[in-house]
Amino acid sequence: MRRLLLGMYPSLAGLLLGLLQTGLYFQLSFTLSSSYATFLMITVCWLVGSVVGIVLAQRIRQGLNGFLLLGLLTYFACALLLQAAPFNTQLWIVYAALIVGTGIYPGVFFVRLGEYYSAGELFFKENNGFIVGLVSGTLLFMIVGRSVLWLLPVLVAALLSVCTRRFYALHTDPSIVTE
Repeated sequence: MRRLLLGMYPSLAGLLLGLLQTGLYFQLSFTLSSSYATFLMITVCWLVGSVVGIVLAQRIRQGLNGFLLLGLLTYFACALLLQAAPFNTQLWIVYAALIVGTGIYPGVFFVRLGEYYSAGELFFKENNGFIVGLVSGTLLFMIVGRSVLWLLPVLVAALLSVCTRRFYALHTDPSIVTE
């Protein structure tokens, strides 16, 4: 059990991050603008958020699940604002700030898990999960519809939250879990 958790945990986080980026892209493209600026805003703001997360991870001892919750809340705030004010380009800066907020979690995640994995292994596992998240989010969105962009991140985040608690329990008292 321990080996499975250690092997899958970064991939599960990557899956969530891929789903969140896919959701942001589709929701912003369909209800704000489908220009290259939308994709660029998502990418740049996500990366800025990750840098902020790296800094915060070193200064704030908030648990990883707190940052996960922040990422979900800002993701859903962005989606709700898009529903309330579609095609309102005056809100670009608000969307950008919300995407930065969503991007904080990955920065914190990489700093915190860098203590337990080599950089190569962590990036490999997270990136594979991220690709699965991008592909599955896109395909499921096309097949099922917009509800996937709301439901799937919540389900994966709930599972990731449980895994986060379990992961840290294994590293503080390995006798908690029998192999």
